[in-house]
Amino acid sequence: MKLTFAYWGNYTIAFKALFQKLGIDFIPPEKTNAAAIEQGAKISPAMYCFPLKVNIGNYLSAIKQGADTVLMVTSLSGSCRLRYYAAIEDKALSEAGHKVDFIVFNQSPKDIYLKLKEASGASDWQILSAARIFFKKLRIIEKLEKKAQYIRPREKTKGEIDEVLKWSFQELDEKNELKEISILEKEIYQKISEVEIDKEKKVPRIGIIGEIFTVTDNMINFDVEKKLGQEGIEVHREMDVTYHLKKILLPWKDWTIQRKIMPYLKSTVGGHGRDAIYEMLDYSQRGFNGIVHLLPFGCFVKDTNITVENYLQKPIQEIKIGEKVLTHKGRFKKVTQVFCRSYQGKIFKVDCGGKLNFSTTPEHPVLLAKSFIKNHKRKIENLEFTPISEAKKGDFIAIPIPKGFKNINHFEYKK
Repeated sequence: MKLTFAYWGNYTIAFKALFQKLGIDFIPPEKTNAAAIEQGAKISPAMYCFPLKVNIGNYLSAIKQGADTVLMVTSLSGSCRLRYYAAIEDKALSEAGHKVDFIVFNQSPKDIYLKLKEASGASDWQILSAARIFFKKLRIIEKLEKKAQYIRPREKTKGEIDEVLKWSFQELDEKNELKEISILEKEIYQKISEVEIDKEKKVPRIGIIGEIFTVTDNMINFDVEKKLGQEGIEVHREMDVTYHLKKILLPWKDWTIQRKIMPYLKSTVGGHGRDAIYEMLDYSQRGFNGIVHLLPFGCFVKDTNITVENYLQKPIQEIKIGEKVLTHKGRFKKVTQVFCRSYQGKIFKVDCGGKLNFSTTPEHPVLLAKSFIKNHKRKIENLEFTPISEAKKGDFIAIPIPKGFKNINHFEYKK
């Protein structure tokens, strides 16, 4: 059995150390890159979120090197689609011709322990020793990332802190004994103390919020923390592995979050949506200059008309939280969040004749019926959510039938 797992930014260093100390035969995932993302997206369901597609891209590179088993975390509670990741990833890989096994574990301490024991055959003492190494490295990684967030906008020599970080993570990746990690930690903090900064410099503060995988992996979010810091902005991000573990181990933390956001969101949502609102409120109370909410989905462009209550058309940028919009099932549902992002790249313009014309980014899914010619006759496939980039001339885009309408045979027209 050769294990692999999903790449997860700098945290990958800690997970590699955990598996090494447990004596697990594994192939580390390749650092996430454009090619891996593209390969993962090609065989992933269009409607699934971006992290799943990245995960599959990570697995593919390891599978080519001989990995035959994926270690996959899941979630048996809440609203996140992470609970279905393993089944969907297994199906996608299988249909693409890759037969691999999955070891799936829930995020409870007991299940993590049992699955690590199953995968490694290690003793309780070995698991405890490996866990100590894991948490030691994790604490250093998170602390270094926070220090860099503070230093970047204030450093006198631009890029100096990132050079220190690069060296630190490389060295940390090679050390797997507590004593040598502790010695390295002192060396790292000494190097950081030598970075000259302007302590009196006034800088704007921005909070980064969003789904944990997207906000913590710099390869997924295009190094947004580094870019903002180099522009003279101090970035804060509460969401990290320790934050998430505290929610699991300390149930009252999750209760506190839900109580605080109750006036704004009473239901549960995926993508750490409740945490995003909680963090946003906190940043607002602390006088931050703004927030950046990272989301991995496709977007419509400005001025795209959306059907709102009473069947009126409204430009998408004017839609407000609390308004009701028409869904693909023909029902009007309240908007719980609105998003806006900068985008550079292809825009697909769709013209279905009449008034159904819109523009969107390539990955945005639409409910589409593909058409094709067979035996000189046009055939239409079943409706399926498909990225707009895969649509072609002659396909059919579904329009919802409002549930409030009833079938009638006639109507009276009064002038």
